[in-house]
Amino acid sequence: MKKWIIGLLVLCLAVVVVIALTGDKLFAEPAQLPQESPQTAEETPAPEDASQAEEAAEESSGVDYDAIYALHDPDEVVMTVNGEKVLWKDYFYSYYSQAYSMEQYFEMSQYQGMAMGWESAFGEDGRSFAEMLPEMAEQNLRQIIVMEQTAQELQVSLQEEEEASIQDAHAQNLEYYCGEGASDEDLFQLLWEERYLTEDLYWRVLRFGALNEATRRSLYGQEGELLSEEEVLTWMEENGILSANHILIPTVDLSTREPLDEATVQEKTELANQIAQELQAIEDPAEREKRFLELKELHDADGGAYVFGPGVMVQEFYDGAMALEPGQVSDPVQSVFGYHIILRRPLHADDTVTMAQGSFAARGMVADQLFSEMMTGRMDEQTVEYTEGFEAPAILNYVKRAAA
Repeated sequence: MKKWIIGLLVLCLAVVVVIALTGDKLFAEPAQLPQESPQTAEETPAPEDASQAEEAAEESSGVDYDAIYALHDPDEVVMTVNGEKVLWKDYFYSYYSQAYSMEQYFEMSQYQGMAMGWESAFGEDGRSFAEMLPEMAEQNLRQIIVMEQTAQELQVSLQEEEEASIQDAHAQNLEYYCGEGASDEDLFQLLWEERYLTEDLYWRVLRFGALNEATRRSLYGQEGELLSEEEVLTWMEENGILSANHILIPTVDLSTREPLDEATVQEKTELANQIAQELQAIEDPAEREKRFLELKELHDADGGAYVFGPGVMVQEFYDGAMALEPGQVSDPVQSVFGYHIILRRPLHADDTVTMAQGSFAARGMVADQLFSEMMTGRMDEQTVEYTEGFEAPAILNYVKRAAA
């Protein structure tokens, strides 16, 4: 049974992608905190920039969130998303949760010997964490709203198991945050006092994952079974998914990667050419594949047949397979391992596909990606309007400074 436990209470909602795969997040590009310092060893910041970041990290002793919250009435409308009103108290939770995550990232970075602070660069475009904060707070709320509006438009209803999972998640949150025997009121009071999270937004956040799953299921099925074979194959082809078998004739010791002696390499080269020429001379595709499998049994040092996406195989192998039509056999393709004689195979909607992030059933993977693309498109089409005169708080104005 899936659970949507609220790590969201203390982490940014943007880390929860609009599409939730059942495991690794394939191709997803959520707005999230960097996983390492924006600068590599070769791109060490100038001394002045480094000292500024270090000073910000050392002098900061937190943010006066109470002062920020007091800027507006809790029920003041600060923005609308597709006509839906967003109150200050909900906007502020999104702002706070994102800022809190950034502060946690700063602390983690210091443990790793990197000085990070609000004025440090967030990403490649050079904008700082402080500058990115309002945009990410807005995106958090927009994700919730687009999910709710999409589910309503499609008349999505949650299954009994999903409703039960929501209640189970709530029970676990209750016990985790308040202890055994606590009431709902205890939890909501605690969440408000410590996280600025209202009861209404709590349930909306908790339902987010369930609505996401149910909406995807209503469109494509639990495992993508509502997709036609043509839809699956078209997506796979357009995204560079290939199916190939190969005979590997190694020119290195595969256990040590040490090159074989020159005479042996010459023998391997001749053998690879001989196998490729024999297979290419067979006109009937079925006979060609039958003979390919016989030669593979005799000579192959790898044993693998693969369905794979970009970045999984060595580039020479990928390019060699991509250059073929299904049923064709390549000339020997040389890589660091040796010679590959590649037989490209047709794709099937029920294939298991190996991607850089892991292996996935093709139907489910395509369903996930089509749903992600749809939700991203809906995000792009959202109309977002801020109330006249409203400006997102500048976090740097509320950073507390440690006593000298």
